[in-house]
Amino acid sequence: MSDPTIECLQTFEEFQSIRTSWDEFMSRCFPEKYGRTHPWLSAWWETYHHGMPALVYVQRDVRSKSIEAAAPLMIRKDFFGGFPVRSLQSLGSGIGADDFLVGPQAHDFVPTVLSDVVHNHRWHLAKLHRLQSTLFHQEAHRASATMACPVDLSESDDYYVEFPDSYSAYQQSRSRKFRRNFNQAMNRLQKDGNVAIKVLDPFVDARLVRDVGREIAVTSWQYREGKSHFNDNGCGSFYDNLARTRQRSDGEEFTVLLVKDRPVAYLLGCRRGRTYFAVDTAYHADYRHVSAGRILFAKIFERLMDEGEIDRFDFEGSGEYKEDFATHQRNSTMMVVYHHSPYPRVIRFAKGLKIHAFLKNMRAWRRVHSEA
Repeated sequence: MSDPTIECLQTFEEFQSIRTSWDEFMSRCFPEKYGRTHPWLSAWWETYHHGMPALVYVQRDVRSKSIEAAAPLMIRKDFFGGFPVRSLQSLGSGIGADDFLVGPQAHDFVPTVLSDVVHNHRWHLAKLHRLQSTLFHQEAHRASATMACPVDLSESDDYYVEFPDSYSAYQQSRSRKFRRNFNQAMNRLQKDGNVAIKVLDPFVDARLVRDVGREIAVTSWQYREGKSHFNDNGCGSFYDNLARTRQRSDGEEFTVLLVKDRPVAYLLGCRRGRTYFAVDTAYHADYRHVSAGRILFAKIFERLMDEGEIDRFDFEGSGEYKEDFATHQRNSTMMVVYHHSPYPRVIRFAKGLKIHAFLKNMRAWRRVHSEA
């Protein structure tokens, strides 16, 4: 490493050794980044990477040794458009945004890290999702160009809700069609029994969260496509590992929608300041026709507005139902950086050809039929 203030941790044990300084850094510079806290990253690493080495870069202050910037990265086997690749990703990709954590006192962190990654590690492409920091986006793009690494950018919408003074005011702000569909869904759901929500602490109530969540998740489309945190992975679920990282919640909560005491939908949410982030959700397939997921969100909104401690609900992404509920939207950027070696350049070239779509569809077909 050319900069002596920057180090790269590559083992789980090394990462555990800096928990105190990592927590202090996050609390000081990025208190809203729930998905980059030490417990979240540790649980993700244990669940999905099974002891594989990572590349957790940290920059420390010369005198105090406090962390001033960080980039938790992982190289893993993946597919991109049907091509097998070694993919450089953010550790915990899929939760939160993938911007590097660059504090106000950091210096030359982004170009130094990217230079080390390009010249000292073997990968084909880097995928960074939902980038929201304009400064990081610009620095990463400039550093990639300096090293002759091609970059593709794409935009997506993120939806969120700015809460009014009351739940009734929020309902009145929605369209007549939204209110009609919601009332019809609620009436259909209430025919099956009393509708209520139950809030669990994913740390204190870990066993119940795991059992209830799995009961719902195994029927969901996320589970069928291998995208659920309850998919089998040989290392226990994400929730099991998360529960081992601390004794009780620091803002995380697992809300379950009950119909006649039967769990039919859940949302793992996280409070940070006056913002509530939607992290993981699913509904039971038996209740798809009654929009159980939408009813759950409405019930959570009602509770949060009644409590008066939350001003914003962040859906953490896009989707039809999110757009229906949202009052605002913002743009996020996805950045794909291709290594300057020949194979990644071939993959990038093939993206514009029919073979790209063919390979991608073939892989999806094989996955579906292998599970049948």
